[in-house]
Amino acid sequence: MGDYGLMKHAGYFGTYLILTLDRLRQQRWLLAGLVLLCLLLPLGAGKAANALLSRGVDFSGVTLAITAPEGDPVPRQLEQYMGEMEDVAQYCAIVSMDSETEAVAALKRGEVTAVLVLPENFIRGVMWGENPDLRLITAGDRPLESLLLLWVGQSASDILSAFQSGVYAVLDLYEEALPPGLTRDQVVLDINLRYINLALNRSELFQTLEIPATGTLPVILHYGLSLLAYLALSAAPFFVSIYSGGWLSFHRRLRCAGRGVWAGYFSGITAGMLPPLLLVAPALLLLGEGKHPLALLGAAALTALFCSVFYSLCCLAAGSAAGCGLLAFGVSLASLALAGGIVPPVLLPGAVRRLGWLSPVTWLTRLAASAMGYPVPVSAWVCLGLSCGGMVALALALYRRRVDRQEVAL
Repeated sequence: MGDYGLMKHAGYFGTYLILTLDRLRQQRWLLAGLVLLCLLLPLGAGKAANALLSRGVDFSGVTLAITAPEGDPVPRQLEQYMGEMEDVAQYCAIVSMDSETEAVAALKRGEVTAVLVLPENFIRGVMWGENPDLRLITAGDRPLESLLLLWVGQSASDILSAFQSGVYAVLDLYEEALPPGLTRDQVVLDINLRYINLALNRSELFQTLEIPATGTLPVILHYGLSLLAYLALSAAPFFVSIYSGGWLSFHRRLRCAGRGVWAGYFSGITAGMLPPLLLVAPALLLLGEGKHPLALLGAAALTALFCSVFYSLCCLAAGSAAGCGLLAFGVSLASLALAGGIVPPVLLPGAVRRLGWLSPVTWLTRLAASAMGYPVPVSAWVCLGLSCGGMVALALALYRRRVDRQEVAL
């Protein structure tokens, strides 16, 4: 009797599954178009993002005009020396001008980005620790360049303050024990020349560290997998027909014959796995370049299961195609943004970047990446399992409630 009952339930589930698949078959052309979109768009978007991030942003730099009181040679000296500093020359061109009036006129014509006005005896004031005030005149219609110059000025001020502290420390030591044959003016000159040499060769003090824009995954793979997960999650409206309307009424009649809601709900989950599997599997094989096919197919199956459960929750919570589409689109888009699928993760604010582990797109991306041999944190598997179980419990409760409501209403 036990074997007979099991076979009977299995046969009922199989019949229900066939009916559910037949209902989904009516939307085969829409799903075929979505499969084509999932094949082409992730790979194309990944290549486009890789080209953009590799090339960087086209930035022509800024031009800084330096002027001082008439007859002061400092602007020309700064133009000569700073023009030879490669790190500064990459983004800032220095030009000297004879008067402030000429420099401001060039700023109004757009020939320079900003004007730096030096006071009289600027170098002497710096050497003797007076730190005279400077004036920086910028164009109001170029805020980005003004912010860059502000950052450069603040960095220069920090360097100058550090150097002046060193100068004062040397002079204090000089005052405590006067070396024979060494005047104070010679000490001031020598220590300032030493710090000037440090400033000119400061690149030797830093270590260049390259930070990948997309973390451990290559740019093409990161954006391709993220967009693929987004498209798969956004397909929820295609499945409204098996979680609403006449289909629930049909299940109500089966309940009158003593059938529970389990077979109806899980047949929908099983049938709902087939379309996302057809969406994801070919794209994963294409992005994986044919390597690890069995692992990629396994990852595609798990992704399809997660998406099918997500579809059921969206459809049952919304109750209509429009509401389901809005809910699925909102959740998918927010997940894509948190996962760094729009703005690269390295450019996201720290608070947003720390929330990336909450994104379903992140979980599905890491699931697919694990099949390609990339390391995946345990938290991704835990989040996938817990969220999938929680969605099943909530969706099953909504399914039973919707069916019971249909039963009362009819």
